[in-house]
Amino acid sequence: EQHPSTASTYSNMGSTYDSKGKHDKALQMYEKALQINLAMLGEQHPDIARTYNYMGSTYESMGDHGKALQMCERALQINLAMLGEQHPDTATTYNSMGNTYHNKGEYDKA
Repeated sequence: EQHPSTASTYSNMGSTYDSKGKHDKALQMYEKALQINLAMLGEQHPDIARTYNYMGSTYESMGDHGKALQMCERALQINLAMLGEQHPDTATTYNSMGNTYHNKGEYDKA
């Protein structure tokens, strides 16, 4: 159960559920992946940030902008610390945050 492949499988299942519109089930899978990765890798790891990004995207799909931003902010903190400002994963997180602010109508932050 506590293996990177298991976490990856849960994450892939989350993505599949998300694409089918089963957002609650997707979040459950992402949470399982997150817990395994946190136990193995600690908080400051790009895989943790990636999972937070996935969760943020799912919350955004559900219309929960506040929770989406919380997840993106967690991902951003990790990405900046571990990968830096110029990394593609950091850019992806900024893009997700911009989309969420846009969807909230907060165009000045987008």
